[in-house]
Amino acid sequence: MGAKRMELVVLTSAMVMACAVAGCGSSAKLMHGLSIEELKPVPGILPSAKLVKGTISNIAGDRVEVQTGERSPRFLSLEAGGEEARGLQIGGAVEIMVNDRNEVVSYQRPAENPPTKVFRGALGKPFSPEKERVTIRLDTGRDVGFYARAVAMEKLAALEVGETADFAVDRAYLLVDVFSLGKPRDLAAGSSLQAPQRRLEGAFVTIGDGRVRLRMKIDHIQTFPVRPLLQPAIEQLVPNELVSVYLDGQGQVIDMVRILRR
Repeated sequence: MGAKRMELVVLTSAMVMACAVAGCGSSAKLMHGLSIEELKPVPGILPSAKLVKGTISNIAGDRVEVQTGERSPRFLSLEAGGEEARGLQIGGAVEIMVNDRNEVVSYQRPAENPPTKVFRGALGKPFSPEKERVTIRLDTGRDVGFYARAVAMEKLAALEVGETADFAVDRAYLLVDVFSLGKPRDLAAGSSLQAPQRRLEGAFVTIGDGRVRLRMKIDHIQTFPVRPLLQPAIEQLVPNELVSVYLDGQGQVIDMVRILRR
């Protein structure tokens, strides 16, 4: 994946090109109007990932061979390492991040912080591996777009719109790994919600400006504010589709399940 894909875009009415980011520990702005603080990265690594340490034994062309004490050496790509790959040399130490499938997702020279940053969001639109760009809705309600490395595409394609997950990005702010936190629920599947404040049923009318409109049983339309992370799932509803919504103590929609017609 070339340098042109080391960009982030805000998926609003127009795409805004990302600013260059020097390193994973940088607090520089990712793009116009968006800072690393808005992504709210959490400490550590994904629970499904692990960090493997090793020593470089050979460098040939784009391939770096690393001895980690495992049965077989690990092989890294210089191109995939970007800025972090500069200065690697035989005998040098390296830290490798691998996912739950034992695939290399990122690496770095030894550092205090891991080679990825992790932030939480929800899939905002269906992901197409051909386009290599994924739309994620932050809990602030903002949609942001990231390019993904090939190692993460299968996991991204398995996510459903509105599904909350932790996303890992490397030093170039390319998505390299995903850990799902739960799929949108369906009443027909026997799912249940924990301690809902209030449950209402209605037919979907429309959603806009962070508020959903439902036609209630007595044929009047009510409007409810929606939690930002839930909006992508609601936006996939079609007019007159029956749903149950769950409101918190402030009257915000905090969850939603489809009701299948029998």
